[in-house]
Amino acid sequence: MTLTGFRPLRDFMSLRDAMDRLFEESFVNAGNWHSLTSNGTRYMPLDIYETPDEIVVRALLPGVTGEGLDVQYHNGVLSLRACSDAPELAEGYRWIVREITPGEMIRQITLPREIDVDRANASFENGILTLVLPKTEEAKPKQIKVMPAAQLGAGSTGN
Repeated sequence: MTLTGFRPLRDFMSLRDAMDRLFEESFVNAGNWHSLTSNGTRYMPLDIYETPDEIVVRALLPGVTGEGLDVQYHNGVLSLRACSDAPELAEGYRWIVREITPGEMIRQITLPREIDVDRANASFENGILTLVLPKTEEAKPKQIKVMPAAQLGAGSTGN
């Protein structure tokens, strides 16, 4: 029998580790429930940000190839569809953890501004789809020049 010292910082597991262990070792199998939407398709995480001239969308698409992508824009709604196939395991192999599930992912987002689809750019690299969507001229912010009230003839009370 080997005696080991008590190291409180090492011996206590984090709450996250405890929850992971609970799901992994219990009769409840978390499986892929966290990656599915209510209609059974996979979840597609997005980042969307806006600059003065464009809207940029980044979508995380693990296991998807460029041929499995479909991007459309109609009436202010951006639709993203991605499909991936299941990787084949060799005879005698089995999954231990499978969180990158094959299948279809769909997201539809109503964009906050109108975009110029003809000038849009899309790239796909390392499983990340990046869309650069230029705003229409009407959707871009306009600068209003502020002038002194005396030049505009405003601000006098007439008394």
